[in-house]
Amino acid sequence: MGRHLLLEVVGLPRLSRSSTAPPRLHHARPLALAAVILLGVLVGSPRPEPTRAGAERLPDLAMAPLQDFQIQWVNGRRLLRFTAMMVNIGPGHFEVRGSRSSTSQPMVMRQLIFADASHTNVSREVVTDAEAKYAGDGHNHWHVQQMMRYAMWGGSGTLRGAKVGFCFLDSDVHNSSLPGYSGGFYAGSGCSTNPNALSNKMGISIGMGDEYEYFLAWQWVDITGLPGGTYTLRSKVDPYGYFEESQQRNQCDWVKVSFGSSSGTVVVPDRADDRGCIDDWSTSIFAPHIAWMYESGITSGCGPELFCTNNPISRGEMAAFLHRVLSLPPATADYFFDDNGSPFESSINRLAEAGITSGCGANRFCPNANVTRGSMAAFIARAYDLPPATMDHFTDDNSSIFEGNINRVAEAGITGGCAANRYCPSRDVTRGQMAAFLDRAQN
Repeated sequence: MGRHLLLEVVGLPRLSRSSTAPPRLHHARPLALAAVILLGVLVGSPRPEPTRAGAERLPDLAMAPLQDFQIQWVNGRRLLRFTAMMVNIGPGHFEVRGSRSSTSQPMVMRQLIFADASHTNVSREVVTDAEAKYAGDGHNHWHVQQMMRYAMWGGSGTLRGAKVGFCFLDSDVHNSSLPGYSGGFYAGSGCSTNPNALSNKMGISIGMGDEYEYFLAWQWVDITGLPGGTYTLRSKVDPYGYFEESQQRNQCDWVKVSFGSSSGTVVVPDRADDRGCIDDWSTSIFAPHIAWMYESGITSGCGPELFCTNNPISRGEMAAFLHRVLSLPPATADYFFDDNGSPFESSINRLAEAGITSGCGANRFCPNANVTRGSMAAFIARAYDLPPATMDHFTDDNSSIFEGNINRVAEAGITGGCAANRYCPSRDVTRGQMAAFLDRAQN
C-alpha cells in the first residue's frame, strides 16, 4: 500500500501548448499520418535529447498496471476511481528539487542526474519547465504539476482525470531485482508542508514506485451522465516531457473498462501488454484529417497524444483553427466584449475583421458555445468565399437560417451530410468532424 493517506488536491489544469507557426499546407497525406502516429504527436516543445556526462545514470519513469476500479457516487456525481502508480525502472534515481528566491516567485523544479546508483554522487543538475504548487484542501504540501495525467475516451468524447498535482516519494517496492536497487529513500516530508518554503525535494529511487490509491481525493474521472459502454482509460507519467530519462516510449498504461449507465460494476475486458502509449484519434475515421491538422501546424491537440476527437468543438476553438489554417493577420480592433480573457480572443477578432463572423448577438461572440453543423457551414462558406449552390442538397434544413451556406459546402464537396438527404444542421460538430470539414475545404 502507498503512503498517501491524506486528501490530495487538484491544481489548475495546464493548457496544452499551441503551435504559433504558420501552417505548411501540402498533400503528403499518407506520409503525414504515418509520421504523426510514429512520433506520438508530442504536445508542446519537443523534449531535448539528454546531454550525457560520462557514466551518468538516468531514471526511466513508467506506469505500473492500473487497478482497483470502482464507481462511487459523491454529491450527485458519478466517479470512476482507480489506483495508479508511477515507477522508476531505470539505472538511475529520479530526484527533483524545487527552489525559489522569494514566496512571490514560482517554485521551479530542477532534476538531479546521478553518476552512479548512490543518492549523493550528482553528475549535473537540469533546470526544467516543471513547477510545484502548494496545495490545500486537507493535504497541505507541495505538488509538482502535471507529473501524471489521466484520460478516458469513447464515443462520447475524451474526459480528463481530476488529479494534476503530485508529491512523489518511495511508497512501494516495484522491482527489487533491478541493478542499483537499495530500497526506499525519498519520503513525503521532502515535499514540505510549509506554504512559505523556498525549497523542497521529491524523488523515486531505482526499483521503487509511488502509488496513488483509488480512495484518495481527486483520484478519479468524473463519468456523471456518461452512457454505459466500453471506454479506454489511460495514465501517463511525465506527459509533457519535463524530465530527462533513459527512454520515453514506456510512460503509459491503459485498460478498457466497461460499465453500465447506473450500476457500480466495472469490468476490464482488455488491458495493455506493454507500456507504450495509445491515442484517441489514430483509429478514428477522421484520422487522415486529424493527421493533416497536426502535420500542418493547425493543432497541437487537447493533451499529450490526444485530440479529443469525439468532443464538441466550441466557437472559440473554431476561431483558432480557422485563423491558423487561413493565416489571418492580427486584427486592428476588438469586436466583442464577451471574449475578454479568452485564450481565443485574438483568433476571434481576426475572424471578425476578415468578415467570417459577426458574432452571436450585439457585440457578443459566445466563445464557449458549441458549434453546430449549420453554423460550421456558415463559417466555412464565408472563410472560403464559396459561390451560391445551384440546387438544394438536403431535406432537413429547409427552415434553417444556414440553408444557403449548407448547400454551398455540399456543392463544393466539403460535406455529404449526416445521412441520406439529411444534414442535421442543429447537431453539434465534433473536433473530428471539424478536422474533416477543414481538410476538405482547404485541400
